[in-house]
Amino acid sequence: MDHTDGAFRCDVVHERSRVRIVVSGELDLTGAPRLEQTLRTFLYTGFGRVVIDLRRLSFIDSTGLHLILRYAEAARRADLRFGLIPGPRAVQRIFELTGTDVLFDFEPPTPPSRLSGYAAGSGSTFSQPGPRSSNAP
Repeated sequence: MDHTDGAFRCDVVHERSRVRIVVSGELDLTGAPRLEQTLRTFLYTGFGRVVIDLRRLSFIDSTGLHLILRYAEAARRADLRFGLIPGPRAVQRIFELTGTDVLFDFEPPTPPSRLSGYAAGSGSTFSQPGPRSSNAP
């Protein structure tokens, strides 16, 4: 799917022991509430790990970075596993410039799986638009 218009999208892929949140488009002041609602929904649901997949993200600003930092810290405090799949160079650059790259458990990139067409039992996916929210975890 092409997200060249910058519209933010947040898809959730249920995998065996984790939930992978695939973000695409631009994660900024406009998209952050949608990701926050998704994180709030899935961080405490009993999955062994919550991972944000940044590979389809085209842009992230300080609002998006701050949101990810807050939920990474909330996961640590709750003794939950939280990780990131690195995004394109432009996205990774914000982590490097701010020195926050060392704070995250970045998974080695693997080929992105399609967001549809999972074999029965191997996973499921759905889009999580979620309402806008300003409440912190």
